[in-house]
Amino acid sequence: MKRLALFASLILALGAVGCGGGGDTTATPETVEGTLPTTEASGAGQGDPAAGKQVFQTAGCGSCHTLKDAGTTGQIGPNLDDAKPSHDLVVERVTKGKGAMPTFKDKLTDKQIQDVAAYVSSVAGK
Repeated sequence: MKRLALFASLILALGAVGCGGGGDTTATPETVEGTLPTTEASGAGQGDPAAGKQVFQTAGCGSCHTLKDAGTTGQIGPNLDDAKPSHDLVVERVTKGKGAMPTFKDKLTDKQIQDVAAYVSSVAGK
């Protein structure tokens, strides 16, 4: 009986070794749970506000929007100082448009859109 118990213990121990008992593992798409943060979702580190100010001024944004930092008083679109839009919201509106605001995705590059979003979201309401 002792031999049978010893044999069973040995089999269980060998089985445990074969189940990943010692090596390093890395995450694979099948093992990651939840969502990974992206820079686009957080808006962090995207766009150059100084370049964005120039885009805001040359793309005609001020003809529709009030933004104190840019010295504009447009009344067609929302007052950006009051709205204080996030980076992501500016990207969405400039890219897709909404209501009276047209899309600028064919007029501005992705970098220019990121830049103007960084500018507006960093100065609106200040």
